Amino acid sequence: MTAGSGVLSRRKLIALAGGTAAAVSGALYGWLPGVDTGGGDPANGTAGSAGASGRPTATPTGPTEEPDVPRDAESIGDYGSEPNPDDPSLAAARRNLDAILAAVEAAGEGGTIYVPEGEYYFGSEDSGFSPYVEFGKTGPPGVSIIGAGADKSTLAITRHAAADTRPNQSAFIWYDGYEHGSVEIKDVKLDGNYENVTGLAENGGGSWGLQMSTAGNFHLERAWIRGWHLAGVRGRAVLRSVRNCTFQDNGIGRHNETDGRSNSHHISVRPQAGDELVIENSCFLDCAGNALNIRFGDGVTRMHNCYVRGTGSGLCKMSAGRVVELKNIYHRANTPSLERKVDERDIGPDFHGRFFINNLGNRGTTPTTVIMENVLSRDMADYAFQAQSEIGDGPMNVIWNGDMIEIYNTNRARDDAVIRDHGDGRFSDIDISRLSVHNSNAEVFMLDDSQGTIETFSYSNTDGLGDAGDVSINVSSLSQEWFRPTVPTIDEVGVAPLVPGED
Repeated sequence: MTAGSGVLSRRKLIALAGGTAAAVSGALYGWLPGVDTGGGDPANGTAGSAGASGRPTATPTGPTEEPDVPRDAESIGDYGSEPNPDDPSLAAARRNLDAILAAVEAAGEGGTIYVPEGEYYFGSEDSGFSPYVEFGKTGPPGVSIIGAGADKSTLAITRHAAADTRPNQSAFIWYDGYEHGSVEIKDVKLDGNYENVTGLAENGGGSWGLQMSTAGNFHLERAWIRGWHLAGVRGRAVLRSVRNCTFQDNGIGRHNETDGRSNSHHISVRPQAGDELVIENSCFLDCAGNALNIRFGDGVTRMHNCYVRGTGSGLCKMSAGRVVELKNIYHRANTPSLERKVDERDIGPDFHGRFFINNLGNRGTTPTTVIMENVLSRDMADYAFQAQSEIGDGPMNVIWNGDMIEIYNTNRARDDAVIRDHGDGRFSDIDISRLSVHNSNAEVFMLDDSQGTIETFSYSNTDGLGDAGDVSINVSSLSQEWFRPTVPTIDEVGVAPLVPGED
């Protein structure tokens, strides 16, 4: 069926049979995207390193499930959308946008739109800063988006909408001030098309893939979030789970259009006290910023069984959070693939990928406990793990617990230590069973005001142990030993076949 045909939608037919349907409309809301500022191939691991980078995960993902499409979902194909994989014209993109909006309206509050197989470029010539699809303000709240599979159903931003009249080319926003309930985004690819959607920064705009409100429960499953000028997902305080997803090439457009002076991330969140975000069995590839940016809040973030490769800043920018738990994590910061996509910084090429974790510690109200089990992090321009507090009145200490942690190929460009406290920050309690550090152009520790215990520590090819402060360290008699964390490979996590690993 097509919009305006006079035929009742599936959802409205169900409503007539005893269900309910609602639609909410409102005035256009002007929105300006926020921006987070940020800042030869790395040496390969020597003997012993090969076995550390890839072993079968303890929690394999198993085969991809078939999409579970609600029977009352509104298909955008029923409202006039047509695949346009070559993005031939603005008229075709506008037709697809109109079909999406009509399907959203028909789905109603708490409903679902369905994206059939195909590649659908959408957008319009309308001016302003509003995202293309708005839930709550100009359309019903709480709408979910489901496709036929992340490698089958694609919604992508058209290249034909001029940035000077349409500086915000974000896809979807669920607005504040509305109760969105439970929202799912699954079995679909959302593509920001940053390579062809240009000029956004110079016109004061940008693009997010998914922007979430302050009310509701949002879940991503088997989704592919790719190529957004800013963050792929602005999860706010309501993102609850990310499972079997792939994030790729986000934040690169912002970095390149600002000559490296600012960037964005794969996921940016603000989990609040009492809330928990779970990220598991997911893949993160090539981002100008961080895989995960925890901006505010005293909630819990658990990242399990994930493969992360190509982070221009790091795995995690941690400005807040009561608990951050990392289990079965592979992280490679600098990669040839990332270098090919991002422009140079002042320090020159081949040094994107600054750190593993940077704790700012100035936006929460409680110390952050970082738990690591079976974690490998490699190939950084700067340090690996830093506790710092330079601005704000937040807590200045990090509690670090864990076992089987391996860090190597760090400080390739600068900084004095692999693990350090900085400014007023410190590690107030370190309790690590096994940690190894190898191939660093700096000392291992610079911990002036930290304390704790590392039961078994191994290191080689560094500038020495450094200053461990009040941390008791038992150096292994096999000081050259490379530990072997259990971490996933690229083909064990995420969705959709991707390019082979570079490791």
